[in-house]
Amino acid sequence: MHMVRNQELVEEVIDTLRSRGFKVGFVEYPTYERRSLDVVARRSNEKFVMKVSFEIDNVGSKELSELAALSRIFDAAGIIVSKKTRKKELKDYVVYERYKVPAMTPETLREFIDSGEVYVYAGRGGYYVRVNGEKLRRKREERDMSLGDLAQLLGVSRKAVYEYERRSMSLSFTTALRLIEIFGEDIVIPINIRRVSVEEGKTLETQRLRTKFRKAVLKLKKLGFLTVVTERTPIDIAARRNDKGKLAITLKELNISQKDLKAKIEAAETVSKTLNIKSLIIDDLKNLMKYLLDFYS
Repeated sequence: MHMVRNQELVEEVIDTLRSRGFKVGFVEYPTYERRSLDVVARRSNEKFVMKVSFEIDNVGSKELSELAALSRIFDAAGIIVSKKTRKKELKDYVVYERYKVPAMTPETLREFIDSGEVYVYAGRGGYYVRVNGEKLRRKREERDMSLGDLAQLLGVSRKAVYEYERRSMSLSFTTALRLIEIFGEDIVIPINIRRVSVEEGKTLETQRLRTKFRKAVLKLKKLGFLTVVTERTPIDIAARRNDKGKLAITLKELNISQKDLKAKIEAAETVSKTLNIKSLIIDDLKNLMKYLLDFYS
């Protein structure tokens, strides 16, 4: 049942993206293990790397760390699409977070793609909306309202209103809704779903490298690349350098079956073609070193 629900959700996400003009790729490697990447999509300069799981609690920190890292390297929005936790269903039009990666329902994804904006996020203790303090102050003054007047309308202290205006901050959904009723929708700030998490985007400085990739990554770093090594995607090394674009490097491993090797190469090509990234499929890491010296030195 779990596998069927996941597959149905993947198909729903792919249909949503394709119907809105995205080029979409379904990533089917690793085949039998947990994987960090299920769907990639691109429409012009807009790119997504996605993890899709019917139940969000089934997605671990390792997968999401790799997803966030790839989103940083490939300059794509990294998100989780899900429908529920173990205890309850996720709400539409609300952005959640798991290990610092934005998570949402398929309906929220549709809303975000169609309008480009989602305003409510789930935090500890409830739902919140960010308010533009400068706009709030300006609109209050335009109406000739004092801090005390607004505080009374909201049922909060004068000091609380002062804090709202002094800096853009998150308010409870109920308080934000009351402010919208008074001043209009343009005082709220949409959630930046496309943000790239530097903390989660592990690079050489924080990532323990698998020995066989160490020399290659050190060389890439020396050549000015930002890199990440992944274990649960078909991309062994993802790299980016401003003037030379992005690289998706995949090693033809000898310790896996021919069937799995074929699936790995096909999945790597799906990622690179969909996201318009240069793909390197290599037999030996020595060939990679030679390629890097020839083209990037």
